Amino acid sequence: MIDEAVSVSDLTNAIRALLTEGIGDVVVEGEISNYKHHTSGHRYFTLKDSEAQIACVMWRTRSVSFVPEDGMRVVIFGRLTVYPPQGRYQIDCALMRPAGIGDLHQAFEALKRRLDAKGLFAWERKRPLPRMPVVIGVITSPTGAAVQDIMSTIAGRFPAARVIFRPALVQGDGAAEDIALAIDQMNLTDAEVIIAGRGGGSLEDLWAFNTEPVAEAIYRSRLPVISAVGHETDVTIADLVADVRAATPTAAAVLATPVTIDDLLMSIDEARLSMIDTMTERVDDLMEMVTDFLDGTAAQRLMERIHLRAQRIDELTVRYERSVRHRLAMLTQRVDHAVTLCRSLHPLAPLRRGFAVVERNGHVVMTDEMLQPGETVTIRRHADVSMALIQATTPLTENIDGEDQGTTLA
Repeated sequence: MIDEAVSVSDLTNAIRALLTEGIGDVVVEGEISNYKHHTSGHRYFTLKDSEAQIACVMWRTRSVSFVPEDGMRVVIFGRLTVYPPQGRYQIDCALMRPAGIGDLHQAFEALKRRLDAKGLFAWERKRPLPRMPVVIGVITSPTGAAVQDIMSTIAGRFPAARVIFRPALVQGDGAAEDIALAIDQMNLTDAEVIIAGRGGGSLEDLWAFNTEPVAEAIYRSRLPVISAVGHETDVTIADLVADVRAATPTAAAVLATPVTIDDLLMSIDEARLSMIDTMTERVDDLMEMVTDFLDGTAAQRLMERIHLRAQRIDELTVRYERSVRHRLAMLTQRVDHAVTLCRSLHPLAPLRRGFAVVERNGHVVMTDEMLQPGETVTIRRHADVSMALIQATTPLTENIDGEDQGTTLA
């Protein structure tokens, strides 16, 4: 039996000495979670596996060759020690190197690829948000800060809106199934848009929004869905499937109420002023018309307008007739030119200029064909056709091309 009590500090220091001297330097592999790079330069995080976790600290004097982040699997080299203010053992890290992506992060990327291949992230299927919804569905934890941020923002921007709140589990066992069920149930109400989300957290805390049941529920929702998961740097599968992603729950409430009560009141005032101006202008116009008819000036101006229109019609008629005549003259000229060209290209056109065509047995005798004495040929001129008997053929000394030819006597 121990007769003398010791202080908490003494006991903690004794434990630290046992750990430091008994275990000392360690090399541990695990997955980073809750990583924080403090403004002081020190790094704080949790190293975990499927069954346990341990706190870690890495002082700013120790460099890292990469950027650590949640979900990354790393190997750390350090010394086991105790943090007395919290009575917690931790690893004082001297060196850290990547060992691959953590199991959760790998699962996230695998699901992301599979859902993308199924078309759940396609931009063409995303629906626009209603401009002024009067019923807004909200799905989140009833105890977190997110629900308060959403409710207060909607009430401040558009108090006429009615909120249908469906409390849901947002992390832990059964959270994914409860969120998916809540989305399906909200589609049975008269809500016009759904906000589904939660506050920020680690990858594990947000994991319910990285599951296929939630993604499928958002995809099949008939109502547009605004995802409001975590902070601006947190991106989940639900964000990728949702019609609109909000950086924070407060931003989601702003997106759901694009028209505020101030905007509505301003529009009413503008419409009222516009109606007054329109009615005043109309009354002034009618008063002016009545006055003009009473003194006869209106009828006179009407006749002047009629005469001006008639004159304008006459001018357009003359211009139209001139244009038509010019067009017809151009077309006639083109037709005459085409006829003349066709006539000049006709095979018998040279007969009009005194030439003749010699035919034998119904075929034209070509230049390179010689006629034989005793043959009967047909001589076709412009005005007549004659039959001739070839008596003799005498070659010419030279034709117009400079080639020797023969002379035919008929």
